[in-house]
Amino acid sequence: MLVATIFEQVLFTTLRIECINENGNLFSIGTGFLLQRPVGEDKYKVYLISNKHVLCNANSITITFTKSKDNNPDLGNTVRIPITDIKDSIVQHPNPNIDIAILECTRLFIMFPNQLYFKTVDYDMLASFDEPELSIAENVFFVGYPDNRYDKQNNLPLIRTGMIASHPKYNYNGDDVFIIDAQVFPGSSGSPVYIDLTYENFKNGQINLGKKDIKLLGIVSATMIRNNQIKSIQTGTQLLSEEILGLGIVYKATAIKELIDSMPTDN
Repeated sequence: MLVATIFEQVLFTTLRIECINENGNLFSIGTGFLLQRPVGEDKYKVYLISNKHVLCNANSITITFTKSKDNNPDLGNTVRIPITDIKDSIVQHPNPNIDIAILECTRLFIMFPNQLYFKTVDYDMLASFDEPELSIAENVFFVGYPDNRYDKQNNLPLIRTGMIASHPKYNYNGDDVFIIDAQVFPGSSGSPVYIDLTYENFKNGQINLGKKDIKLLGIVSATMIRNNQIKSIQTGTQLLSEEILGLGIVYKATAIKELIDSMPTDN
């Protein structure tokens, strides 16, 4: 496979996270993505970014990479990598209400030089939310493993689309989040959310040739649920059912940047 477009590249920034408990049993699946931060001249750190509720309840995790062959992904040929005893290595956002956690994994790629095919989100792709093009009702796409569904044969996640439902430049209900109009299911937690500002500029009548301006807007945390009461007329019994509203909660990239910037840059 020749990875040519930005949309193909983001497939390989995203990882399926298998969460393992203290008894060695798989208890949940989540999504994470790799971000690269410069820490000096030709020096970088690589982080696995996900949610607190994905990483912090696990004793260990397993992530699966596609192997690299001639600097291209060798689809169908994978390597599973367990990362054990992660509890002391996870860095959580200090705000207890912000569902973001990071695991530095720079050494992982040093241990497997040229063996794993992966891409990273660049640090400068993090949206500042000062972008003049950024507004409500714009299209976004997010990458992950909804309901643990993905292309198992080729080890590729799914890309899904949605629309910004709350104004992204204002914190929704005072929290560092915005809302997307999209079906978000378990397994999507930790999915990176992107916007193609090139397309938005084109849609608004501005043409910028030769430039693809993709920004990481944030990370999916949860879906909104509506509780419905179901009443049985014959017995008088009331039952409670849950309905997914098709609205996803996304923590902003500015909160990701805050956490990354608080982490040490030395070895």
